Amino acid sequence: MSDTERKYTDFGYELVRETLLPELLNEEEDEIMYWGGKLIARKHPLDSVDDIPSFFERAGWGSLSLIKDSKKQSTFELHLMEDEKRALFSRYLEAGFIAAQYEWLFGVAAETVIEKKRRKLRLHVHIDPTNDRRS
Repeated sequence: MSDTERKYTDFGYELVRETLLPELLNEEEDEIMYWGGKLIARKHPLDSVDDIPSFFERAGWGSLSLIKDSKKQSTFELHLMEDEKRALFSRYLEAGFIAAQYEWLFGVAAETVIEKKRRKLRLHVHIDPTNDRRS
């Protein structure tokens, strides 16, 4: 079986994210996952903000859409699965990944803050506009 044919189950992914990592990382889980997301972004830099949602799909992180974009802040919406009434595990990995992509793409300091909604999460990317290269 080649790498392109290999398919992992959601169950296996959830075992790691929902059970193993919280147990290993304890109180530091969110912070470590955030920095882990930044590390992944540095190892997998994208060409544009438009590539972030497709990366999320390929990584199995969910359906992501950009809903607001301004000079100081961008907002993404991460839609949860139909059977997922709440976020079953920390999404700080995803938040760190987005922040680091903005830092890479635009040469700015960026931080992503998570806002929990009923069947979705909003990821607000706060951008330091002092040296923003997006114009």
